[in-house]
Amino acid sequence: MWDNLGRNARYVAVETIAGESAEMAIERLARKIDETNPFDWGGFPTGENRVTSSAGDLRGVVGHCAHYMTAGTETGLGIPRPPHSLTCNYDPNLKKLTIKWLNPSPDAYDYTRVRINWSNYDHTGGITVYGNTDSYVRDLVEKPLDVNDIDILVIGVRNDIPSGAAAIHVNNNIQEELYGIPFTGGLAPNWQRWSSDTNEGEINPQMGIRSEMTFAKGRIYNSVKTANSKPFYQIINVGDKGNTGGVYRKFIGLTSGHTYRIKTRLATLSEPKEGQWSASVHATPNGTDGRDLSTGQMAGLDALPAGNKGNAAARMALYDSSLSTKGQFVEISTDATKAQRGREITDITLPAGVDSITVWVRCESSSALSAAIDWISLEDLSLKDI
Repeated sequence: MWDNLGRNARYVAVETIAGESAEMAIERLARKIDETNPFDWGGFPTGENRVTSSAGDLRGVVGHCAHYMTAGTETGLGIPRPPHSLTCNYDPNLKKLTIKWLNPSPDAYDYTRVRINWSNYDHTGGITVYGNTDSYVRDLVEKPLDVNDIDILVIGVRNDIPSGAAAIHVNNNIQEELYGIPFTGGLAPNWQRWSSDTNEGEINPQMGIRSEMTFAKGRIYNSVKTANSKPFYQIINVGDKGNTGGVYRKFIGLTSGHTYRIKTRLATLSEPKEGQWSASVHATPNGTDGRDLSTGQMAGLDALPAGNKGNAAARMALYDSSLSTKGQFVEISTDATKAQRGREITDITLPAGVDSITVWVRCESSSALSAAIDWISLEDLSLKDI
């Protein structure tokens, strides 16, 4: 359980036990909040039962669920899956901010909260929309804000239980994943898992932690302004039997004809001692129908919407058995002026009728392999000089 009052979340965690009741799990959560005051409420004397539970509900000084979200790997408490693929597009001519996201299903939520913070959280606002809504447009003439420093979070709520968040930071024509938000089901906010059906084995996403960067008492607050300062990062584990797969995210509601630059950071964490393996990053425009890429397309087996096919199709960078990152994160970019190992594409100009781009990480190995990404940004180069 974590709050949404800053870019770097304060949170409290308990480990649930298979077979225990929801009431017992929530009672332990209430006790831990009461004993540790993880959200640093002023004037909160710990150990005085100021936070309690009743029939599975948190009670006391916790306040309204609008200030909180739920993350982790727990699956038995009815916590809704978070929205994903959050994208924010700023139109300087129309003075509008268009926010779009994808829901896990049409009936996933009773309602959805769109939270907007700007000027380094000096100001906050937002709106509550219907649960099947997947976009919000803010008129900056009627409701101005600082487009050079915006944080957006989208949280679904079902049965008064908030999901994890989709989140993005916006700086004019650049949007990037800069925040300290714990993952849901091992997946970073906005991202989804994919796995090829051609091999046995598993693709297991996992949350990596830079403990010194997390929000904790007695520690200088980390406002997460760079990729290196993010407390959590996405690990992709290939099981012992090997497989092809990874994670992907879409950027949606983009503008046809505009040119976009993608940057991310990749690390190879542990590689097989023998045999061939690879970890690569790819990006491509979707088709005019906006349909998700298939696992065959991301695996290089089937043609992408543009017709290209194979392991190198739409590839931004490649690391393999001949060159690893040795555990270090390396920046990858579609910028043609910067050398990139194995790159097959540069900045992407969207064809007519196309308004989305998919970025994916592909890990391929016949035995255990671990790679990671910790950040991504999308820059609209067509707005750079406006």
